[in-house]
Amino acid sequence: MKIIIIGAGIQGVTTGWCLKKHGVDVTVLERYGGPGLDCSFANGGGLTAGFCEPWNAPGIHKVLLQSLGRQDAPILLHLKAIPGMLSWGLGFLRASRQEAFFENVRRNCALAAYSIAQMKEIRDEAGIEYRYSDAGTVLLFRNQASLEGHIEHADFLREECGAASRTLDRDELVALESSLQPIRDRLVGGIHFPGDETGDCHIFCRKLAEILSNRGVNFRYDTSVSRILRDGSSFKVELSGGEALTADAVVVAAGAYSPKLVRPLGIRIPVYPAKGYSLTISMDGWENRPRHIMGDMDLHAGINPLGDEVLRVAGTAEFTGFDKSIPAARTGNLVRLVEAVFPELAEIMDRDSLNPWTGLRPMSSDGVPILGNTPVPGLYLNTGQGHLGWTLAAASGRVVADIIMGRTPEVDIDHYSANRF
Repeated sequence: MKIIIIGAGIQGVTTGWCLKKHGVDVTVLERYGGPGLDCSFANGGGLTAGFCEPWNAPGIHKVLLQSLGRQDAPILLHLKAIPGMLSWGLGFLRASRQEAFFENVRRNCALAAYSIAQMKEIRDEAGIEYRYSDAGTVLLFRNQASLEGHIEHADFLREECGAASRTLDRDELVALESSLQPIRDRLVGGIHFPGDETGDCHIFCRKLAEILSNRGVNFRYDTSVSRILRDGSSFKVELSGGEALTADAVVVAAGAYSPKLVRPLGIRIPVYPAKGYSLTISMDGWENRPRHIMGDMDLHAGINPLGDEVLRVAGTAEFTGFDKSIPAARTGNLVRLVEAVFPELAEIMDRDSLNPWTGLRPMSSDGVPILGNTPVPGLYLNTGQGHLGWTLAAASGRVVADIIMGRTPEVDIDHYSANRF
């Protein structure tokens, strides 16, 4: 069996890993010069299995309306983007109804828990070092009402989704994460999700691709796909240079660009780019370095120590189509977050070397991945993870590979199928 995977980001590489274990012939096509160079390159780095809710929580319509024209808004909607996202946007708003939202939280949590288990299997077999840590996530709160609201939600996650957490008062929070001592008096408490993990997604992606290449997977970089054609019982994948490849099956794992590739085959999937930003800051010279992923719920941003070397600051969401420019106002939001949480680092960090980055996260309209079969036999999808791409990657790859190989996935595939739309 010959399979082509389109995309060598984290979804494509993990799918390739799972398929290669079945001994199939796998070719991975990637438009960049190596694996994990697009949305997988500098994401937040957290595998947040304990806190993996979609962004379209109840009341999101008010948040979006209030964001118009505000560069400091945590979720920013640009007027110019609205005409191109109407259909997707209506689905996004429908899924923000309370009942739908909490059902989608359950679905993401189930897949995330499975993904954590699959990541352990990959680590044990591949032996990859990728700045891994299992210290968990800590949510920070400066306002008691906000903390209490999130405690209620954490109770739901624990009772309905099995996501362990514990509430921390101010002293317990600082005892757990001593790097917060300088802002102790500004905090009221926190919530710790001990089951979360962290690691550098790009390093993981690159090293796993190297192992796969050594095992016979054919990676073709700097290779753009122009069209997928159904050719009898097989497929023809046409490349931008005129070459055509044949395969028995095709997996489209091209992130936010996936809808464009499958639309000529009559397949419409509600995936839209949610633009995110990050900074990667050297921790040289900083003695009291953090151990945990930390989330600031007001700014929709996270701070994550990747090993002992760098701090990854990532977050915010922006709906602006496929624009990949990096406005100073948006990265400035992340700089202010560092100043607010880690004033000691803010005093010594080199502000000319913050490595600003942006990525277009492929977000489905309901905030849940789209995995598996399509109406075209032999054509499969692995996309729609949005801001949870790193968290859900190992499970997504395993689920898609199981479906292709005729195995029953260990999660309810109906929850992630494109048929739900």
